[in-house]
Amino acid sequence: MRELTAVAATLVGATLLTTYAEPETALLLRHLYLVPVIVAALRFGLIGGGMTAATAVLLDAPRVFATIERDGLTQPAAEHLITFVLLIGAGALVGRLAAAAHSQRQRFETLLAVQRALTEEAPLEVALQRVRACLAARLGVGAIGLIVRQDDRVAVAGGGPLVAGSLAAEVLETGRPQFVPDVGGGARPRRAFVAPLLAAGEPIGALAVEREGELTAAERGAIATLAAHCGLALENARLASRQRRFTEELAERIASATATKSAFVAVASHELRTPLTALLGFSELLAKRTFETAEVQRMSDVMNRETERLVRIVDDFLDLSRIERGFELRLSRSRVDVAAAVASAVEVLRRAGSHELVVECEDALPAVDADADALDRILKNLVSNAMKYSPPGTAVRVAARARDGAGVEFSVHDAGRGIPPEALPHVFEPYYRAPGVGSARGAGLGLAVVKSLIDAHGGVIDLESEPGRGTRVTFVIPASLP
Repeated sequence: MRELTAVAATLVGATLLTTYAEPETALLLRHLYLVPVIVAALRFGLIGGGMTAATAVLLDAPRVFATIERDGLTQPAAEHLITFVLLIGAGALVGRLAAAAHSQRQRFETLLAVQRALTEEAPLEVALQRVRACLAARLGVGAIGLIVRQDDRVAVAGGGPLVAGSLAAEVLETGRPQFVPDVGGGARPRRAFVAPLLAAGEPIGALAVEREGELTAAERGAIATLAAHCGLALENARLASRQRRFTEELAERIASATATKSAFVAVASHELRTPLTALLGFSELLAKRTFETAEVQRMSDVMNRETERLVRIVDDFLDLSRIERGFELRLSRSRVDVAAAVASAVEVLRRAGSHELVVECEDALPAVDADADALDRILKNLVSNAMKYSPPGTAVRVAARARDGAGVEFSVHDAGRGIPPEALPHVFEPYYRAPGVGSARGAGLGLAVVKSLIDAHGGVIDLESEPGRGTRVTFVIPASLP
């Protein structure tokens, strides 16, 4: 209201000054009319600027036309007429530019509101309702609806389910806006316009509006532009949400891997310290004291077992390091006698005397195409695992039998507590130790290395276990060609 009063006062003031001033001065003062015209155009747009210019012309025209009637079309009168044209042109041009700037500002404010609505992570349906509320408050249309397609589902806000063959479905399919001059159902024409929501040039949804009365081409163009920006905002929000989830998952994985590696370092240090402590202790005893032959033999056997254990641990570390760096395990293949390989591996572990080791090999087993050292490590790892996780005094059965056309099947069966079903999918993962293993020592490397060695041979491994009924590990190594 204050702006209107100021414009009117300026018009009246300019009229009084040009009316009562000297002719030469009045010729200069006529430009004062530009001030209220431009102010009104900036504040009220095209209509305000045009009406103010017309008012200025009407206020000054009687005096100018009276002068023309009395003196003819003199130069000052002609300049006054040019001023009238200038006032009308200025009002129209500045008003149009101001209206365009106002529309652009409203569009940016709407986009900013949409971006703010999408800042907080929420389900797609909730996000669409927020965006629809922002658009409905700013577009000034009768009805508004949003449709977004994400993966295999379609979310709708402000309407019923998407119907095949509908206007929105067509826009979603083709990516081209559609306009209907009258959808019917009312006394006045009801316009409908559907514009695609675009992301990377592809339609991901649609913005539908309805209005009674006119929906000009300029308004439709503005809505289509706004829909394209909304599509980008929705896509950016989706990508940002995915990035946040990825970052959170990555942080969790890093934290889990760090914790796992820390636990592994602690366990591995203990695993290495145990055989080293035994070797150091017995070697110091042998160096400083004299023992009977039987006692020396006993100490030598312990030192030999701990040395072999230490070698297996170091070999596991080296193999796992190669696996994690993506390198293949190096194998030196040859024809390996199965019965001799099984007997050799079992005999070393039999010296511990804690379990009954039962060997069951078929007669006339074919030789396998394998790395002898790798096969020895596989068997020792599996048998020592079976001994570690089963009660002392129980039997551990090691068997080998021929499989037609497939090679030789090895199996190691213990009578331990078994492995929980939920842990079975993870037993071949590095550093993994099944829950409930109690005080049994181990770095969680044995089965991971065993599987890698068997895979390198082109074989297969399988593990069956049931709580309270023990564990059976079976693997197959291809037979050697004759």
